[in-house]
Amino acid sequence: MSKTWAQCLDTLKDSVPLATFSVWVQPLKALEDGTTLSLLAPNTSVLNYVNKNLKQEIKSAITKHNKKLKVYIGVSPQANPKTQNKKQHNTSLFSEYTFDNLVLGNANQMACGATRQIAENIKASPYNPFILYGGSGLGKTHLMQAAGHLAKEKNPNIKVIYVPLMDFVRNITTSLRHNNIEDIKAYYQSADLLLVDDIHLIAGKEKSQEEFFHIFNFLFNTKKQIIFTCDQPPKNIKTLEDRLKTRFSQGLNLHLTPPELEMRAAILLKKAHNKKININLTEDTALFIAGHITSNVRDLEGALLKLKAFVDFSKINHAFISKEIVESALGDLIKPQLKNIDINDIQKECAKHYAITVSDLTSKNRKQHIVMARQMAMFIAHELTTLSLTSIGKHFGNRDHSTVLHAIKKIKNKTLEAQEVKIDYDLIKLKLAHL
Repeated sequence: MSKTWAQCLDTLKDSVPLATFSVWVQPLKALEDGTTLSLLAPNTSVLNYVNKNLKQEIKSAITKHNKKLKVYIGVSPQANPKTQNKKQHNTSLFSEYTFDNLVLGNANQMACGATRQIAENIKASPYNPFILYGGSGLGKTHLMQAAGHLAKEKNPNIKVIYVPLMDFVRNITTSLRHNNIEDIKAYYQSADLLLVDDIHLIAGKEKSQEEFFHIFNFLFNTKKQIIFTCDQPPKNIKTLEDRLKTRFSQGLNLHLTPPELEMRAAILLKKAHNKKININLTEDTALFIAGHITSNVRDLEGALLKLKAFVDFSKINHAFISKEIVESALGDLIKPQLKNIDINDIQKECAKHYAITVSDLTSKNRKQHIVMARQMAMFIAHELTTLSLTSIGKHFGNRDHSTVLHAIKKIKNKTLEAQEVKIDYDLIKLKLAHL
């Protein structure tokens, strides 16, 4: 990588939102020849976005570190398909599971940093074994395989073996039947980097645990790197031998959590612009979808494919994917039902959204931002509960029904006239829907 661009990345990471950095800046490849810094986007979608929204920010960062360099921003030439296929065959890794294709956010930033560091120092990492654990669809396999790709890139001669745990169990079973267990063990022990997916599935499989114990010990003692994914902390896996629990826990165990709103939107934007889906999703539309689908990356991908199918089969122009089209395509996925909402929950969410306390809502404080929050809470309480105006007023410091009615009219008008108030209203309702 260009030394100047490496410095610029550090600058840009601090000056642009993390999701923007991950989706649009990080994929740029840099070539520097002494007079010109060429930044090559992986496709025209990324190029168009960078030119429209980030060009000046990038040029400022480059000027800060090297004023003499000219800047060229273009599209990278297509890689040779034969080379890609050959590499995938040799490593048994999915070609799309790389660090370049990973969206960074608070949920995975530490795990990504640790995985990258391990991959760059595959023969000298202190984090061995390294275990990524968390729920399904959070990107554990992507991160683990990204380590394999980067390790091969840094040192093409190392041997990377990736295996889902159940494939390992089937290999052990077959080898026992054909009496060649030592050959299978020798194969796994030949790895410089062993990647095992869903290690928790080894629980209860006594012979597989026994053989894996010996493979693990050999690799660990010969300073070979081991990376696992798991759905829980290894110490919590039931019917897992204590000797394996101890060894798994002696390394670095990191927890992956569900992505936050901005990260979910960034994931949608990244996947929407790849060749498989290729639909024109705006940031506002991505945020709208991400606000309703909060579980994991696989559910986001499913929603995106459903939207693509709807757009394709309805013969809708991809350039005009509106909120209404998204609502039609995804139906109940983005229309959560608000049931049995308590006024206390409404007050808590409104107070949290406006960074005040619930006691501020019930006080006589007339500061503008507190009045706004109070009126919003009254408006939503009137909409989502069966309480009378008088009852709602009692929950806000014994205010009378006319005050509540005034608040309702005020917010109703503001949601029609002021976009920021409408956004506040939608976000608070969205959070209430997921309580």
